[in-house]
Amino acid sequence: MASNTKKTYSTSDIRALKARYDKLLSEINLHDRLYYRENNPRISDFEYDCLKSEVERLREVLAVYAVDVKDTTIGDDRQSGFQSFAHLSPMMSLANTYSREELFQFSNHLETALGPQKFSYVVEPKIDGIAINLIYKNGKFFKALTRGNGTIGDDVSVNIKTIRDLPLEIENHSEALEIRGEVYIDKQTFIGINKIREEQELELFANPRNLAAGTIKTLNIDEVSERNLKLITYTIGHCSEKIVSRQSEVLEILKNLGFASQEKYWTAESIEEAWKHVEELDKMRHIFPYWTDGAVLKINELQFYETLGATAKSPRWAIAYKFAPERATTKIKNIILQVGRTGIITPVADLESVLLSGTNVSRATLHNADEISKKDIRMGDYVTVEKAGEIIPAIVAVDTAKRDVNSRPFIFPKICPACGSQLIQLTGEVAWRCQNLCCLPQIQRRLEHFVSRAAMDIDGLGTVVIEKLVAGQKLNNIADIYRLTFNDLESLEKFGTKSALKILGNIDDSKNRPLWRLLHGFGILGIGEQTAKILAKHFHSLDNLIAATPEELERLDGIGVKLSNAITAFLGEPHNVKIIDDLRMLGVIHGDTHGEILQNQRFHAKNFVLTGTLSSMTRQEAVEKIEHLGGNVANSISKNVHILIAGENCGSKLEKAQSLGLEIWNETDLLGNLNGIVA
Repeated sequence: MASNTKKTYSTSDIRALKARYDKLLSEINLHDRLYYRENNPRISDFEYDCLKSEVERLREVLAVYAVDVKDTTIGDDRQSGFQSFAHLSPMMSLANTYSREELFQFSNHLETALGPQKFSYVVEPKIDGIAINLIYKNGKFFKALTRGNGTIGDDVSVNIKTIRDLPLEIENHSEALEIRGEVYIDKQTFIGINKIREEQELELFANPRNLAAGTIKTLNIDEVSERNLKLITYTIGHCSEKIVSRQSEVLEILKNLGFASQEKYWTAESIEEAWKHVEELDKMRHIFPYWTDGAVLKINELQFYETLGATAKSPRWAIAYKFAPERATTKIKNIILQVGRTGIITPVADLESVLLSGTNVSRATLHNADEISKKDIRMGDYVTVEKAGEIIPAIVAVDTAKRDVNSRPFIFPKICPACGSQLIQLTGEVAWRCQNLCCLPQIQRRLEHFVSRAAMDIDGLGTVVIEKLVAGQKLNNIADIYRLTFNDLESLEKFGTKSALKILGNIDDSKNRPLWRLLHGFGILGIGEQTAKILAKHFHSLDNLIAATPEELERLDGIGVKLSNAITAFLGEPHNVKIIDDLRMLGVIHGDTHGEILQNQRFHAKNFVLTGTLSSMTRQEAVEKIEHLGGNVANSISKNVHILIAGENCGSKLEKAQSLGLEIWNETDLLGNLNGIVA
């Protein structure tokens, strides 16, 4: 660092350094937005920290030559949709290093600043989560704020209350007390969530920190609860009365107050002893239930915190030593294209096996065509692999110096590797997909969706039955459902005459389902239940929809160019045209106004909400009856709702509807209006 400032630079050198500084600053601002606001970083923490270090070095050089430069901003995680409030005391970020030498320099600075005064250290695990500030007033939980910009944070109290071991009342009656810690998702939960997403062919979460950050800022409380957030605490911010004098005492007090705190921490009388504890932590951190990406070194004696003070961004009495990510170099033997059950084509690097974080790694996802192109990944390349979040192997760099002179860029095919159909890429998406209803890897998933309660609702054709029929080559596409015979079903293991006849009857009944169910059952990209209903309501028959122009489709509410392209591509795919013809021949598709919505003055163009339990029908049946008569069904009460249907055991929706003066029907009112009797 010092050598940079002693070197003499020419005027042109300084201009180049200033340009480099500005470029890096722009990159850092982009990565700050992706990290803090969008929870979708494009680079690793290590790469980000390297950028920051280079910026700081350049700033020192430019300062010597009196060049005025912009400062790096403090990360800000605040988002729209949340109220912001001020912290009672600033909530700063720690300076960090990957260097043992810089850690010892930190100690030297402390000794210089404090002179002959004795001090010790506390070494704590650095948890890879989201910083949180818990405010208690007179012993009762008051508010939870994110770090925000260090001065003001977003109020996430509602989401924080889903954490089961959060104390809502503590045995400390200070007028105001800030407890600070990290919100995280534990290893087991993170792996489980990604496993489900992998089965559903959704993009995997890159690491638990991103998932925790996204969850904390989720407005859907049910989704937050399902993610099973955890909390760990490690310090006290503002306190209206002095309760401890050492950081080690803080950690013990937090435990006594009922807060979860670190699995382990160490005290040390010297930097040499502290370093030994850092090395010990590095060896044992993999056994913790949460991810740790480093060690935090703090002065133990709180009395020196005010003396040492802080920079504009970080306290001078603490530093984070971050463990460099474990990486390995290996060779790409091949790039394989996998066809998922929903038709997404995922490229995977087949690697020469290499040991990484204790396991042999032989495959790494390449995500999509854009990722391959951006990193210029080719077959035969030597690449650097690391485990993102210690779980998911990822290629972080390509060694182009070792690249074969005959190497050629990888060209992502536009033909499905499984069935040969043309792939499509929707506007604004990076994934390429196969829409062929007959594509072998997709058959099981497509059949399960087609017969599901949300689509054609064919009871009895569950996953196990479909698996057996596919294995026996009785089901090769959705049209084959309507070709099944009594013998096909009765011959299945544990099937008898009664079961076979019941399923055949359910299959026959499904031929008269409303058009929207058929459209939803097709599994067209982006066409969920509501969009299928919009299409059915407008076109009335599949033939009309097939004949529609893209312009006509795009005029419909909620259907833009992206969905229009998906619909057109699906209905024009040759294999799908054949399936649709077969369904028409088998009596599933009618040429008339299939499932046309009737109009009833008590329901037409009215917005309904259902709450409580109905005894005469299921909620789904009630929704279908209302929609069949021209009504719309919403999930929540608002001023746009016309009628609330209140069954037994109503919740808060009834009270809110009453406060807004909405019309309220009980089950008798609903049945009367459905039968044309105006109550």
